[in-house]
Amino acid sequence: MRRLERAGLVAAAAATATGILLIGACSRQVSGTAEVNQTDLAAYASEVTSSSVAASSSRAAAAEKVTGAACDAFYAANGSSVKSFNEYIEASNSKGTADPDTKAKAGTAVGTLRDNARQVDQKVTKEVLTSVASALRTYRDDTNALADTLDRGANTDTLNAAIDKFNATKDAAISACQGHGSR
Repeated sequence: MRRLERAGLVAAAAATATGILLIGACSRQVSGTAEVNQTDLAAYASEVTSSSVAASSSRAAAAEKVTGAACDAFYAANGSSVKSFNEYIEASNSKGTADPDTKAKAGTAVGTLRDNARQVDQKVTKEVLTSVASALRTYRDDTNALADTLDRGANTDTLNAAIDKFNATKDAAISACQGHGSR
């Protein structure tokens, strides 16, 4: 057993001596002055800049694509909403609000307005340009408000106020979507 203890002691001493030699070897300083390789620095800076420009361009293209899709959804929804609502107004003006055909057209207009507001909302993602997204969300909200006003059978003045607000919001959304989408 003594032999193993001695062998362990010798191994520990050898490891310690080797460690001291390595530490001593690593503590020497290198003389000279650190200098930047200007050619490598210029190449690196150029690569970073072109990479950044490419990424930025790619993000802008993606944002334009989803903004265009949101505006296309708005144009389609708005056309359908206005057509359906105007059919209700035409029936109401010629037959009166108590007529069964007028009530059916009111129900159709309410459903169309709500469905179209939902379709626009689904296209307004976080990638859509902020100014367009804001206008389309307001359009969605005012479209739903007009549907709610019609659905509850509000009086003419209240309905006309909701129509005026819807039309102003619609015009703002059209303006925000100028240059976006296929229109």
